[in-house]
Amino acid sequence: MVYLRGVGLVVIEICLLSTFSEISGNVEVTISDGHILGRQLETENKTPYLAFQDIPYAKPPVGDFRFKEPVRPEKWKGVLNTTENRKVCIQFSDPSDPRETEDCLVLNVYTPVNPEKLTKHKLAVLVWIHGGSFLRWFGTMDPFGPDYFIDNNVVVVTLNYRLGPLGFLTTNDGVIPANNGLKDQRLALEWVNKNIEIFGGDPAKVTIGGQSAGAASVGYHLMSKKSAGLFRAAIMQSSSPLNCWSLQNYPKDAANMLGSNLKWNSKILSKLLAAKQDIPSEILLRKLQSTSIADLKKYSDINLQVPLSKKNCHAFTSLTWTPVIENEDDENALVTGWSHENIKKGNINRVPVLMGINSEESLLFGAQGIQAQCSLFDPSLKSMITGNLFMEEKNKPLASSSIKDLYTKSLFSMDRAATLNLISDMIFATPTARHAHLQSNYTDVYFYQFSHLGKLGRLVNETIPGAEGVAHQEEIEYLFRCPNNRDLSKFPEEDRITHDRLVTMWSQFVKYLNPTKGKNGLLQNIVWPKVTPQEFFYLNINTTLAVEKNIKNYEKYKEIYSIYANEELSTY
Repeated sequence: MVYLRGVGLVVIEICLLSTFSEISGNVEVTISDGHILGRQLETENKTPYLAFQDIPYAKPPVGDFRFKEPVRPEKWKGVLNTTENRKVCIQFSDPSDPRETEDCLVLNVYTPVNPEKLTKHKLAVLVWIHGGSFLRWFGTMDPFGPDYFIDNNVVVVTLNYRLGPLGFLTTNDGVIPANNGLKDQRLALEWVNKNIEIFGGDPAKVTIGGQSAGAASVGYHLMSKKSAGLFRAAIMQSSSPLNCWSLQNYPKDAANMLGSNLKWNSKILSKLLAAKQDIPSEILLRKLQSTSIADLKKYSDINLQVPLSKKNCHAFTSLTWTPVIENEDDENALVTGWSHENIKKGNINRVPVLMGINSEESLLFGAQGIQAQCSLFDPSLKSMITGNLFMEEKNKPLASSSIKDLYTKSLFSMDRAATLNLISDMIFATPTARHAHLQSNYTDVYFYQFSHLGKLGRLVNETIPGAEGVAHQEEIEYLFRCPNNRDLSKFPEEDRITHDRLVTMWSQFVKYLNPTKGKNGLLQNIVWPKVTPQEFFYLNINTTLAVEKNIKNYEKYKEIYSIYANEELSTY
């Protein structure tokens, strides 16, 4: 039942689970764990909505809970103030954030104020998982304002999850569990499934979405039996579990390296470390649980001097604190088996997927990063072959030479555009396309390339002839309201049209599982075709929309890998 009297008192009863009441713009709600206080806001288009921020979905992962799997929160007494974002997870990169805290496992719910809609039917829900190399960023309102989806009558949920070693360090023997950051996300999805109806959302119409590391996270949930039933569709922007940097193969080595960097008082352990012997996992856990955040930050450099032979990706694009493959016998295991083989064999949650790439992802690395890549590839073409691509040593020079020929006949150090094109394709485009192509065997897949080089969301001003395009992350500000796009009227009309198109297509996918449902003049009345096992269709999103085939160099990589790489693969 819904009663609405102006802006004074609002009471909504849904399945006898909760009540809403609004006093002076604030809204009180009863959820499964207690009472929370939110607030009423408006979008730029004057659409009213309710915002509830920093709702706990797990106990604080501190003390004995640090480096452990997340646990549901205890019920609280009184009314919890959820009217602003005060918490972000510990950031393992610069700059730091004054809101950083280990007690960060919170989420945000934004729902349109439309009681009539709530009584007739529940709304579709977008749960957004932020990116940031598994090291940085957060789900707060400042980068991920929900306004544009609210205008399209979609409930939005954003969340924090543990990052860096706090979320992804593991001894891989059960003492320090693996993939705690991903398990945080899964617990948040369970919270949504249990509570979202209270906010007018439909638990049967949840889409999980993310960009970069967030998209890789979504991909892992797509393959996890533990996440089955918690969503009906997925959005993956600019990444996949098939990207080499989204998986690490040396978890105990990384844990030992971090432990070795810390200060130990025990003479026995000091001798073990001096002899380069493994630290017993139980002792390492106790040490890490008592180590200050300052020291964890100081000694957990993203690469920890891991030998190149053990790196999961190229030297300058490898990450240490990322998901790992878990023991299938562990009842709580979320990531099991090689991602490529899981997708190829259909060991996935078979739901519709919208996924794609930006036209020149690696532009985000900038000139310094480009030169670093050049210095890596010229002396040794074999370094193009990533650590998770299984290939005999004798085949690596032949495969590398074939890949190089796709981009330049010169040296990479003399052709920066070629290096950018290579990194964009190898680190982002090719593995993401491979994921889409394999998944199309089992379900609907809509693929896109975002090519509109506009001013909205522009992060990189450097122009490199031969490598013009949209950098990694630049599409985010077309989808979410943030400090840079508070006033869309300041941007060119073509930017605003592209913004409207992206939000419309993404919203239609969340609501109807079809991004171009029905004829729509804004979308040029286009029909976005699905990827098929036989033909790779995709939508090129520029100042106009165009259906095209065979994304970038994917088909050529597929041919090269089929000749030189082992049939069974880990990443791509």
